[in-house]
Amino acid sequence: MTADNQIPPKSEPPQGAGPVRRLLTHFRAAFSYWDRPPAPDLTQRRRHPRPVIVPARGHVFSFEIHVALTWYSEGLREDQLGAWSLQFADLARRDVEHKAADLARHFHPHQAGALEIQLNRELSRGRRRYERQGVVLHCKPEVRVKLDEDVKAELRHVHLQRLREESEHELRIRRIQLTDQLTQRWVALIDRLRLSPLAPAALRLTDQELANVLDQFVLKEERSNVERLAALLEEALRRSGRVGQPLEEHEAAEIIKLLDDILRDEATATPEASEMNGNGRHAAPPAGRP
Repeated sequence: MTADNQIPPKSEPPQGAGPVRRLLTHFRAAFSYWDRPPAPDLTQRRRHPRPVIVPARGHVFSFEIHVALTWYSEGLREDQLGAWSLQFADLARRDVEHKAADLARHFHPHQAGALEIQLNRELSRGRRRYERQGVVLHCKPEVRVKLDEDVKAELRHVHLQRLREESEHELRIRRIQLTDQLTQRWVALIDRLRLSPLAPAALRLTDQELANVLDQFVLKEERSNVERLAALLEEALRRSGRVGQPLEEHEAAEIIKLLDDILRDEATATPEASEMNGNGRHAAPPAGRP
C-alpha cells in the first residue's frame, strides 16, 4: 500500500471540549428565551389579598369589598406582566378604595348588592393606566361586596322569619282550597243522596257516620219542614172551617191564601219577638221615638 492511498487518522477532540460545548448550548437556549418576541394582547387576572373596608351610611357598619384586577399590556411577556402587575396592585387597590368610599356613604348597611352593582358600573368606565420606567399597564378592576357580619346575622333572622310566615300563609291557602274542594264534593254527594229514598238504608250498610249525618242534618230538617207545613195547612183549614171535608177549586185557592197569610203573620211576629226582653216585656224604645 502506497503512502498516497493511506487514510489520515481522525483528529481526537481535545480533553474537556464536551462539557464546554454543553455549557454553550445551555447559554444559547437561555438567551434565545429572552430574545423571544412578546406575546400580543396578554392579560392576567389577579385577586388582591387585602379587602377594602369602607363605612356604610351612618358610619356604624361597614362593607367588606374584595377586589379582582385584570391587567393588560402590549409588548410584555407573561412573566414581565406578572411582575409589573404585582408592583401596581396596591395603587389599583387604592383607587378602588377611594371610589368605594365615595359611593358607600350613600348606601345603607343592608344594601351590599346595590353598592356592588353601582361600584362595578363606575369602575367599568374605561381601563386605568399605570406607568413606571417606560412600562405601561392597563387595569380593569371588579369588586364583590360583602355585608357586615352583624348586619348579615340580623338580615338572616329577618329573612328566616319572612320565609316562615310566607310558608305558613301558603299552607293556609292550600288548606282552604282543599277544604273547599272537599266540601263541594260532600255537598254534591249529599244532595244526590237526599233525592234517593233508598239512600239512608244503603248508607247504613256502607258508611254509618255518613248515614247519621244525612239523617240528622238533612232528612230530619226536611221532615221538620214537612211537619211544619202540615201544621200550617191544618191551621188554614181550621180557620176556613173545612177540616175533613173535600175542597172545591175555589176553596183550595182560599186555603192557599189563608196559608200565605199565616206565613206572613209569622214573618211579622219574628222581629217583634226579638225586641222583647227576657221576662216577656217589650224593650223600651230608643230616645226620640214615640
